[in-house]
Amino acid sequence: MPLVAYADGPGGPRSSPAAVGLDGAEVLLGWTLEERPWLADGTVEGMTVMPGYALAAPVAAGTLRYLPVRLSAVPRLLDRLRPDVGVVTAVRRGSGFALAGSIGWAPALLRSARSVVVEVADDLVDLGGPAIARPVAAVMERPPAPRVSGPRPSDDIDRSVAANVVRMLPDDPTIQVGPGGIAEAILAAVDRPVRIWSGLVTDAVAGLLDRGLLEGRATCAYTWGDGGIRALVHARRLSLTSIDETHDLTRTSAIDRFVACNTALQVGLDGTVNVERAGARVVAGVGGHPDFAAAAARSRGGLSIIALRSRTPRGDSTVVERVDVASTPRCDVDVVVTEHGVADLRGVDDAERARRIGAVAAPEFRLMGAAL
Repeated sequence: MPLVAYADGPGGPRSSPAAVGLDGAEVLLGWTLEERPWLADGTVEGMTVMPGYALAAPVAAGTLRYLPVRLSAVPRLLDRLRPDVGVVTAVRRGSGFALAGSIGWAPALLRSARSVVVEVADDLVDLGGPAIARPVAAVMERPPAPRVSGPRPSDDIDRSVAANVVRMLPDDPTIQVGPGGIAEAILAAVDRPVRIWSGLVTDAVAGLLDRGLLEGRATCAYTWGDGGIRALVHARRLSLTSIDETHDLTRTSAIDRFVACNTALQVGLDGTVNVERAGARVVAGVGGHPDFAAAAARSRGGLSIIALRSRTPRGDSTVVERVDVASTPRCDVDVVVTEHGVADLRGVDDAERARRIGAVAAPEFRLMGAAL
């Protein structure tokens, strides 16, 4: 069966397989924020490495199969699959096109796909992404879609978690954050000059620029926002590149004082992290979580931080005896942070790790950690 693969991230391409000339093809999707109407009736099937956000329903229905692949391994997956068509979002640049908004795995898709379809997004500005250098089979106007708001705003609990994270930052750090309210709160709470090397940059990074706390250019593979992103581009403080660079373990772990600030669905008492499942339900993909955690754990002076709220929205503990699935291994976790404090796991054995992690759980769940 033919395969249509789509570049991922905010502002990703929207056209159906039928629209690009492969009606009945399977699809490969990544991080997708906007609903895709052509997935709604279940007639289009395929795979995704990022099952959250707009893809939750087709994943739950079984029409999209979840592949547990870390982001740094997606280029290799694309080389193996050799999509018949790769669809990317672009803006016009001179007589050609350049990748727009989020770069993600689009360069790898341009290398591996047998043919390329470009969706021109006149509603997006040129953020300085790479030019499309290979022949293009077809150029299409990007279909309209409802506007997607930015990351979830922070609340008081997120800000308490963030305050505990910022206390752990070394001087002159290079930091990475993922999407979400805790990440936004961390960026708002930063109180010293930082560099940004991350999968994602949001408008909140422009706040660092406004406060004089952004050193150099913020390097990322994905952007999610509007005015703040444009401000970074106008100030020439944004560098857009692909996951081949941002998620490369050798390159990223060589950055001194690299601090990865990521969240989780669950943290086990041994420090193992789950970012994928709640019971049998698939919530999100592996993504770049293990890539950045491993890089930070190996960086000289670096720190791999897992920052999460102590309770789920349903009131269950996010600190558990054993996680539902192991997304990131315990050996790549240095510190676990909740609104209740910091569990520093560096240089301690399993019994002490359990005691320290249990101590930052929600108060009503702390006996679980003390029992081990």
